[in-house]
Amino acid sequence: MTADARTPPWVSSTRQTLVRLRGWLLGVTVVALATSLAVVLGVAGNADVAAERSVPAILASYDAQDALRNAHLAAVDSLGDGGVVLGVGGPGVEFQRQIAAAGQYLTLLAENNAAGDDGTRDIQTIEALLVTYTGLIGQADARFRDAELRALGVAVLRDAASLLNDILARIMELRGKQLLALEDQTHNRWTNELTAALWLLPLVALGVLLVRTQVYLTRRFRRAVNVPLLLATVAAVGMAALTALSSWSAHRLDETRADVVVVHDSRQWQISDVSFRAADGLAAEVQAECRIGCEDTIRELRSKAPSPSPSPSASSSLSSTAPPDAAADAAITADARDAADSRSVELALPVLALGIAVLVLAGFRPRLAEYGERST
Repeated sequence: MTADARTPPWVSSTRQTLVRLRGWLLGVTVVALATSLAVVLGVAGNADVAAERSVPAILASYDAQDALRNAHLAAVDSLGDGGVVLGVGGPGVEFQRQIAAAGQYLTLLAENNAAGDDGTRDIQTIEALLVTYTGLIGQADARFRDAELRALGVAVLRDAASLLNDILARIMELRGKQLLALEDQTHNRWTNELTAALWLLPLVALGVLLVRTQVYLTRRFRRAVNVPLLLATVAAVGMAALTALSSWSAHRLDETRADVVVVHDSRQWQISDVSFRAADGLAAEVQAECRIGCEDTIRELRSKAPSPSPSPSASSSLSSTAPPDAAADAAITADARDAADSRSVELALPVLALGIAVLVLAGFRPRLAEYGERST
């Protein structure tokens, strides 16, 4: 009898089953690694852009508005009290300090702009208008120093206030574009909850296949648990646990976006409060210089009082250039950076996948060797 005739048919069938199982396990491992890496890198990439660009740009826009409003209030108060705005020392120092702070925040906004070329053009326009605004304040300052030109100074100061309102409106519009960019980074195909199926299904398939292979080998060869395949199963669970961190990062990123929205109410009240105080001071100056025929103008300036403060400490002080919500800003920035921290998952996943492949090969080697595949 030939060698083939002496070989039981089930031997060849078992060997083919082992080779097929090994191939499926290696193939599913590659697919699981690819999908897990894609999701982890996708979420981390969006969170990184949000933490490094969108969130700082949004917060800088609030700070710029706050500094500009405080600068204008300082100018109105200084001129109304008979001081100078652009002189050395005295009340004018506060105006110059706040304008300098606003310039710094606009620079920060430009550096972190997430709205593309459209946002860059807006920032350039705002910076040009800011130069014009400071020029008007300088003209008002020069006229207020001459009692006979004080009325003209009030008119120029009102023009400056109108221009400032335009600047603030443009900053608000620019912030809206940054918020849209943050929204896109928070809600996209990588952060969508349905994306979990993209990486979860291959890992579940890998785990089920490992368990079924373990059962098959135990029953077919009547041996104890295959240790390499058991370790491969543990590694697959580890891959699932690490990839699940992407869902946690996506959740943290969404919380950051929600926190930015919450900050909006507090910041808008502060800006409105300072704006009202500056407008009230300007109205007093108009009334002092124009007692007849300016009633409508005075009424318009004093008509926009802010709603009650959301907290007793909401109003800002002109004694410091630090933004009033510095602690809240720092917390939001920290949350965004926490969401962007991948915790080196993108490095650990390939290591685990490679370990699974090695363990699968090691687990099948002795069984295949029994059927003549010594080189495996």
